[in-house]
Amino acid sequence: MWLRKIESDRLRNLKAVSLELDAGLTVLSGRNGQGKSGILESIYLLATGRSFRTRKLDELIAWSGGPLRVAGEYQWRGGESNLAVIQDDAARALLVDGRNLPFEQYIGRLGMVDLTAERMQVLRGGPEERRRFLDRGIVSLKPSFLRILGEYRQIRAQRNALLRGMIGGGSGIRQLQAWDLRLAQAAGRIHRGRREYAVLLAGKLGAPCRRLYPDGTELTLRYLPSPASSRDSHPSEYDSILLAALEKNRERDIGLGFTASGPHRDDLVVEMDGTDLRKFGSAGQVRGAMVAMKLAKLSRLQEDMEEPPVFIMDDFDSDLDEVGVAILAKYLHTGGFQAIVATSKEEFAHRLPVPFRNVKVQDGTVSVID
Repeated sequence: MWLRKIESDRLRNLKAVSLELDAGLTVLSGRNGQGKSGILESIYLLATGRSFRTRKLDELIAWSGGPLRVAGEYQWRGGESNLAVIQDDAARALLVDGRNLPFEQYIGRLGMVDLTAERMQVLRGGPEERRRFLDRGIVSLKPSFLRILGEYRQIRAQRNALLRGMIGGGSGIRQLQAWDLRLAQAAGRIHRGRREYAVLLAGKLGAPCRRLYPDGTELTLRYLPSPASSRDSHPSEYDSILLAALEKNRERDIGLGFTASGPHRDDLVVEMDGTDLRKFGSAGQVRGAMVAMKLAKLSRLQEDMEEPPVFIMDDFDSDLDEVGVAILAKYLHTGGFQAIVATSKEEFAHRLPVPFRNVKVQDGTVSVID
């Protein structure tokens, strides 16, 4: 897969950028605040219909006003296609070859894996960040998983509303039992999706870890579902285990006014040689682990798509030494991945051991440096 061209107009501080991209490595260089992250955000928006920096797309629109427009041309094994995202205040259009499509039908066409400063929160933040990491990976393979997540949220909201109404002795046990059954069924689909993806991702960690950690450092992932009693059971048993937990803890949930068990309490443990990186990882260890996990995701997505997806990365040289950056660049190059990365250290990029296209970003504009 090759994103041949990206156009971005009225996104943050970018000034009608039009950039043709090579099939290999492109390095965006320039001082902080010049628009490098904005270009990566444009690519992310084109691939996912969302931003990696905000959930409110109207915040992306330049101060001078909209509409914001991001468009791109990409080549894939099925031919060539065009994508575009247009945002004007709260109105949005997602276009594939000129056709306006619903969100679920739009995403997944341009395969992409990202590693940005915001993604460091996967290991530094709370469990919700790691749940999002799993869910984003599943959605990149199966966009319909978004609908399953939405259904679970709606059912849990209804159950929570009923629980709050029962505080102080309100009636509604029969209603609660009915919601418990629906919640368990929806939760089971999420559980099986996350467990399967975590296992598949863990299985893809070997190759990037061997390249990034030639000293034999081992990185492991462990999916921790809620309730804890389901962790050693077969995935097919999850629905009944959660249903039993909801019944057992019904009085507790009524007292709390919310549902305390289920996929919304899942977590993911990432360990390096047995050390839990959530609690004890250094900045370099966390960065290295996230790189390895993203490369594993690249491999998994490539297997599913039958062609290499696009990789984007902000602060390419942050928290990785020069040897680590060189290993990463070689991995992407030999794997045939198109990569667009950003750095504020132009001189650092010139020491990369692979060919690349150097694009200077300054004051919201781009220029290719020969």
